[in-house]
Amino acid sequence: MNRDSNLRNARRGFSLLELSLVLAILGVLMAVAAYNFMGVGEKSKINATKVTLGTIKNILQSYQVNESAFPPDLQTLIKTKLMEDKRIEDGFKQPIYYATPGGNGRPFELLSGGPDLKFQTADDIDVWTMDR
Repeated sequence: MNRDSNLRNARRGFSLLELSLVLAILGVLMAVAAYNFMGVGEKSKINATKVTLGTIKNILQSYQVNESAFPPDLQTLIKTKLMEDKRIEDGFKQPIYYATPGGNGRPFELLSGGPDLKFQTADDIDVWTMDR
């Protein structure tokens, strides 16, 4: 019986990675809920996209810490169970673009086509420049 109680007591808390992922998922859920309550306005779709991109960026960085490299594609995050959503979409229900290595010395590219749903246009939402 002593061995069983030691096993139960061996893992009492959550790791920082687990807590970060839960907070990131809650942020996405809150953004989606806000989007549903406020209507289908473009601004809420942009905000939901920014939250999603930020969450994926954090997960990519966690993956890189664990694996010493960035994943070849976003589906790898699902296969390794770092993400649960089988559809990795922006607030406009479009696939998110990811490539590694990225341009301009960045480790990866992660962006949405934005409101016009087209990449390489002025309204693209890039994870590296979205807060400017």
